[in-house]
Amino acid sequence: MKTNENKTWKRKLGYAGFVLAAFGLSYFLACSLSYTPLGYDAVGFKMVNEDFTAVTVEKNNAFGMTEETVMYDPPEEDQWKANMLVDQLNDQSIHYWLFFTSIFAALYWVAVDVKKGESVRKTILYSSFGVVLTGLSLMDQLYDIKDILS
Repeated sequence: MKTNENKTWKRKLGYAGFVLAAFGLSYFLACSLSYTPLGYDAVGFKMVNEDFTAVTVEKNNAFGMTEETVMYDPPEEDQWKANMLVDQLNDQSIHYWLFFTSIFAALYWVAVDVKKGESVRKTILYSSFGVVLTGLSLMDQLYDIKDILS
């Protein structure tokens, strides 16, 4: 009875340790390194009375390298869009953080379940749900930024 209990605790501690490591590595990638493939980075601001009036944005390619620089300077009646753009750009790293975490968790889940003898196809199918959901959230965020810039 004790050995089954010990195995259960070891497995739960292993899951918890991996989740912490996945969160940490994902945070390092998304927030500390600002790795945003196909994302955007704010590189310059023009402010008047604590409101953004113009924003310089760098668009990244699939490898996270700068592809082009865009200056967003909305008309006077649409100044609120500049503030919204800056908020969207700041929130983007959280979406990437969750997306990277879901990828690492899915990879771990596949490895553990295949090692236990589960079907590879079934394991990949189930583990991809979290990646798809966070990917859709990230894509929605990127489309919102793209809509503001166009």
